[in-house]
Amino acid sequence: THNGNGNLNEGYGADIPIIKTTSIVHRSPKFLAELLMDSEKVKVYNKMSLGRTDEMVFQKGVDTVGGRFGDGETKVVRNLTKPPMVNSILEFVTCMHARQLRPDDTSLLSNNNNNHNRIPTEGYIVVSRAVTGGKWNAGETNNHHNGEKFVRNEILLGVNILKAVPGEPNKTELTSVTHVYSPMIPLMLAKNAGVKGAVDFVRDIRALP
Repeated sequence: THNGNGNLNEGYGADIPIIKTTSIVHRSPKFLAELLMDSEKVKVYNKMSLGRTDEMVFQKGVDTVGGRFGDGETKVVRNLTKPPMVNSILEFVTCMHARQLRPDDTSLLSNNNNNHNRIPTEGYIVVSRAVTGGKWNAGETNNHHNGEKFVRNEILLGVNILKAVPGEPNKTELTSVTHVYSPMIPLMLAKNAGVKGAVDFVRDIRALP
């Protein structure tokens, strides 16, 4: 696990920590990509989630190639979470996209950028971006069924790179990067909260039955 600000000294979100984790998971890259995109299964790996719904599906299928919206699967989802010691319901309205890794992605994923020595990388990438306001804004007047208020949160960047482990078809090298802003979490606590969330995510993924 690594945390920092990505060497950003100014600009939007520069004061919010970026959390990165790398781990080995005993599941195939495709299984994990489809799991992360399946809103009905979000509670399997996110114990704080109250549920996630698909608001708009642009294209289905993580293996789609040359579709109307390009490669892969793309949709907008709404996720509600209830972390401990937080009085409100945290709401994320997120654009999610998942596709197969491409040969050119290797230059970004490898320390060796020599075009002649690239090692083909099999796997998937899942990207998330959640914004505030807009068409799917719940508004301050919307409440959960128990009277708790929704508070919109922002994912400045969420990336999961699911790389196949050579010779191990049921293993994945999972690299996750998260950069999240929550108005309910003070900046002085955001670092610890981010690290805990990243570690819990990997733990719950590894604990899948």
